Amino acid sequence: MTDTPLSSQEKKKLRGIAQRLKPSVQIGKEGVTPASLVELERALSREELIKVKVGPSASDFGGSCAKIAQELNCEIVGTVGRTVSFYRKKAVVGEVD
Repeated sequence: MTDTPLSSQEKKKLRGIAQRLKPSVQIGKEGVTPASLVELERALSREELIKVKVGPSASDFGGSCAKIAQELNCEIVGTVGRTVSFYRKKAVVGEVD
């Protein structure tokens, strides 16, 4: 995931912020596809915290969320129903991994 996992206090604060966000991306019946991962990557590049709506026809909600977190090196902040919030700290310009 991220370099250092978020603490429960940090997640709580981010969940509060995420309540006011609209979903950036919607995952449909195809589930997590390469195209949806590209859109999610774009959203995380613009914003550190995003909200994603996973449609009821996506078969495995938990698996979809875990796949997104793993593929995009982000962390799940919280879920409400079929909406999940992801966080990934933006890289500082000039920062080297």
